[in-house]
Amino acid sequence: MNKLSSFTALVLLGIYSLTSSAANLNISNVPLYLGGVVAPNIMFTLDDSGSMQWEVMPDENLHYANYLFPRPSSLYGGVTYSNQVPNFDDDNVHNFFSRSSVNNAVFYNPDVTYVPWSKADGTSMGNANPSAALYNPADPSRGSINLKTQQTQYSCWFKHGSSLSSAYGDPCNGNHSFWPITYYKYNGSASDSEALRLDRSRYTRVRITDSTSASATFTSPNGTTRTRDEEIQNFANWFQYYRSRILTARAGVGRAFATQSENSRVGFAAINEGSRTIDGVSSNRALIRGVRKFSGANRTAFYDNLYDHVINNYGTPLRSAAASVGQYYERTDNRGPWGANPGTDDSSAHLTCRQSYHILTTDGYWNGGSPGLGNVDNSNGTTISGPNDDDYTYIASPPFSDSWSNTLADTAMHYWKRDLRTDLENEVPTNTEDPAFWQHMVTFTVGLGVKGSLDPENDLAALSATPPTKSWPDPGSSNPAKIDDLWHAAVNSHGNFFSAADPDEFAESLAGILQNITSRTSSSAAVAVNSGAITSDSKVYQARFNSGDWTGRLLAFGFDDDGQLLPSALWDAANKIPSANQRVIFTSDGNNGYAFDWDALNSSQKLSLGSEDVLNYLRGNQSKEQSKSEGIYRTRTKLLGDIINSSPVLLGPPRSDYYDQWGNRSEDDEPEDSVLYSEFVSTYLNRTAMIYVGANDGMLHAFDADSGVEKFAYVPNSVYDNLKELSSPSYSHKYYVDASPTVVDAFFDGSWHTVLVSGLGAGGQGYFALDITDPSAFSNETESAKKVLWEFTDKNDPDMGYTMGQANIVRLNNGKWAALFSGGYNNTFDNDADGSANNASHDSDDGNGYIYIVDLETGSLIRKFDTQTGKNEDPTEQFRPNGIATPTAIDTNQDGTTDLIYAGDMFGNVWSIEIGSNNKNDWDFTYRDADTNKPLPLYSACFGTSCNKDNIQPITTPIKVELHSEKNGYLLLFGTGKYFEVGDNTPVDQVTQSFYAIWDPRVYDTDTSSYTRYAFSRAQLNKRAMAEFTILGTNYRTISASESDKIINWGTANTDDRGWYVDLVSTSSGENSGERQVSEAIIRDEKVIFTSLVPSEDACDFGGSSWLMELDYYTGLPLNYQPLDINGDGVIDANDLYVDTDGDGEPDTEVPVVAGKGYDSIISPPKISRRVPGSGSTEVKFMSDAETGELILEEESSSEDAIGRRSWIQLTD
Repeated sequence: MNKLSSFTALVLLGIYSLTSSAANLNISNVPLYLGGVVAPNIMFTLDDSGSMQWEVMPDENLHYANYLFPRPSSLYGGVTYSNQVPNFDDDNVHNFFSRSSVNNAVFYNPDVTYVPWSKADGTSMGNANPSAALYNPADPSRGSINLKTQQTQYSCWFKHGSSLSSAYGDPCNGNHSFWPITYYKYNGSASDSEALRLDRSRYTRVRITDSTSASATFTSPNGTTRTRDEEIQNFANWFQYYRSRILTARAGVGRAFATQSENSRVGFAAINEGSRTIDGVSSNRALIRGVRKFSGANRTAFYDNLYDHVINNYGTPLRSAAASVGQYYERTDNRGPWGANPGTDDSSAHLTCRQSYHILTTDGYWNGGSPGLGNVDNSNGTTISGPNDDDYTYIASPPFSDSWSNTLADTAMHYWKRDLRTDLENEVPTNTEDPAFWQHMVTFTVGLGVKGSLDPENDLAALSATPPTKSWPDPGSSNPAKIDDLWHAAVNSHGNFFSAADPDEFAESLAGILQNITSRTSSSAAVAVNSGAITSDSKVYQARFNSGDWTGRLLAFGFDDDGQLLPSALWDAANKIPSANQRVIFTSDGNNGYAFDWDALNSSQKLSLGSEDVLNYLRGNQSKEQSKSEGIYRTRTKLLGDIINSSPVLLGPPRSDYYDQWGNRSEDDEPEDSVLYSEFVSTYLNRTAMIYVGANDGMLHAFDADSGVEKFAYVPNSVYDNLKELSSPSYSHKYYVDASPTVVDAFFDGSWHTVLVSGLGAGGQGYFALDITDPSAFSNETESAKKVLWEFTDKNDPDMGYTMGQANIVRLNNGKWAALFSGGYNNTFDNDADGSANNASHDSDDGNGYIYIVDLETGSLIRKFDTQTGKNEDPTEQFRPNGIATPTAIDTNQDGTTDLIYAGDMFGNVWSIEIGSNNKNDWDFTYRDADTNKPLPLYSACFGTSCNKDNIQPITTPIKVELHSEKNGYLLLFGTGKYFEVGDNTPVDQVTQSFYAIWDPRVYDTDTSSYTRYAFSRAQLNKRAMAEFTILGTNYRTISASESDKIINWGTANTDDRGWYVDLVSTSSGENSGERQVSEAIIRDEKVIFTSLVPSEDACDFGGSSWLMELDYYTGLPLNYQPLDINGDGVIDANDLYVDTDGDGEPDTEVPVVAGKGYDSIISPPKISRRVPGSGSTEVKFMSDAETGELILEEESSSEDAIGRRSWIQLTD
């Protein structure tokens, strides 16, 4: 049932965000157009059994004392245990044994830095006060203790000199004095026998008293050194937030959920909760709150339940709790978990692709009543029918089946193998871990401080063998067997089991589960999507990805003798990756290049990767993947990572249309004149053709365009922070090198070079540059490393955001060659999560939109342009940071240098910047406010004659620029819309978007030596309207205008028409369907070609639909000829104005000149190429279909050479 498809992406997309801050942009970490990517249901169940009060873990090391400090009454709101506490005498075995982290996993461990609990908004509750550390931070009324002074408290104190199995009161029911900050460091191994760990001489006591010097230092077993006050603070944080099992659990859960995306629906349960009504339906146990969108008040309510829930001295009825959650997922009412808005009567359709999960935590062994389900995993299931005629029947077999009835594993299987919603279509996306396409419950289990008789790391293969060499034990036979049952429950429901030995492992396990859920939800569509087709005279190259395992492909297709595209790929570059030790991979520290080798990395990079094994994994060594014996890293089916938003670039011999003579054509007055460009072309006329593309495996890849073999790969320094996560079995997709590279010939250092500059997309905040002049120079890593030019990141300038645009490579009027790029998006992202903007964490303070010009050779900053329009100017009043789309560079006088820049921003503004002077200090925005000197835009796009917070139209694509054919200045063409934030993939509640052509008259006032700004709005633009019709089964659009608007009166800039626009609305219904224009347009033969996308109304469907539009760019009206092959005969001619609709072979229906063609899936922007290799007869537009992966060929109505992307455009006023 897995679909393979392909798609060109100039956009960023998905469900899971880079940040939880409301002010920041909620940039997605996965493509938005993947079908089935909807918010999952997650029910979290807390173990509220009495043992969670205990201050010793595991149970095996619990002797006489449940507490290690005298406890207040009703410490956690319920019934407590006897107040028996081992005294602090140094010769008391119960003291040094229990107050050492080697024996007691919840006691203070000096190797750990204890952080306070997280609040619902992700901020910290704050450090504990050592002079008044709370016994229960959720309930200050329980009291506090001064950890810095000697205490004398009443309790049943006890001790024994050598035996843990006996004790005597010392005194029981009396006072004892102690210094609270007391712990013991064990001078041995945690694996030592208990006999060794009972030897007092093997311990070193650490105690802080009022005589401890302020200058004293404390060094932990692993080498962490703290001052006295730092040690006191760390101990205080442990005491207040981690001292017991429940405090540790709450810390870990709170920390894990603090970073959970708002795009999930989370509920809360506790295993001992009695019967109550949940959203109108009685629940017999466990549930406290049904699933809700994890944001705002609902997020706060989850944290309130987590921290405030009463803990009594009750048992551990895990089976009935799991059954209660399963029953909840069987509800069919609107207020239940499948409703569009759980807890309400919202009658919107229940989504058929929503996934449902249960996270069950416990510190002990289950007890309580039987669920009465029988031996579920040893019984075959019923046949369930799914999409694409798929059927599934559970057949009882290893490792799922066993011989025992009414186990926790049976309960988990009961709610996995059955269709919980037989009234819904079975469209739950599958993934590599879970084949179920019906509505079901997946259970994740976490044991805190418990171990079974089986080893989850190594025994699954034995349990799965035919016949099994190991079997599941009877859970009723022993406590360890009950823990095996906890693991078995996760296996049966295709979840995961984690056994956490200490607080850190517990928090990490929960975080891993949430990441796993994120990964399943984001990868479940298991489709392959491409980032664009590029063409040569003999091949078409197409990039794809598979979201089931996040692998990538780069395919080459050939033509037959008739110019038809061959159906089978000539090769797939994913199969052409050399072995790990043969690959040429290099990296840099941002300045200097070196081999991607452990010994070559700097300390920061090593810290990020963690180990040489991870580096070897990234290089392609698969020996330690989980598919191998004792492997621990994520298994990869291919080494090439997913290619999503990086469009491949094909580079052959130099072919830029440069002059041999620069500057004054009669003089050799420019540096370029010393080495003729034609000589450079001649030297590299036969260089190996290469394809360059970024992938989300952390690398820019270079492939031989003829063979597909990878020649080298580059790992930017900016992606190291997240590289290690690629090896994690619970990997949740992230972007790494996800922007499209720009490749241009440029002159510096006395010679010509071919330079590649690329951003990182949502993978990072920066650009990098490589000298790729000679592909043969990349024969080894040492030589390749010399080709690193620079990286420019937020560490160079904190106003740099996520670089989702494409760089320009330009020549400036001062003779310098430079990279020109925008500051990207989300530059206020809090990199160090300290809650504030600061240079140390490289986040912007103002969130303004910026444009940068850096030296192409060195990466040093030449100029930075600040729009002074940022979070405080956000027209939606949400204080979001601004972001600039890819700038367009213009050469106004055809001398080969850039004089003018245009760029659009997130707030709908069109900016222009003058850089025509040879003095960079003279460069400036074209327009500034006369009073404030603040930059002013040329135009602000909005759906209305005046702009307000509800109608702003973001500009996220490059602006196309053409000379005005009648007047001075330029015609600027651009579409509006956004498709990279969570929520952008819905058609509802969207601002209507438009496509514009506006005139910039560039009226220069010699008196003021500046350009005159004539402000205008949509009222001065002529409106075009779309109509749709269907013929021969295909949807088309026409464009029309009212008589008064048909002719554009260009007149004078200040009073007359300034261009045209067309709103992207569905004219069949007259309603806004969320259509937007988010890919780069093409200007060709006096027409503008662009694609638009319409998100699907059904969140479970793949992507949406698209339109391919072709208009007269000057008028916005249809062309004077038919631009598309309507009758499908492969030729665009007069026969496309009349077609045969009744099938008699004779044309009978007149067809108007069309302006657009509809597609039932999202398509890529077209690339135009000759159809027949080596001829100029016919041209074709190549596009990719997102859902099927097919290359779409549409005849092109022009025989002119295809227009590729240029680094700048030469235009004359």
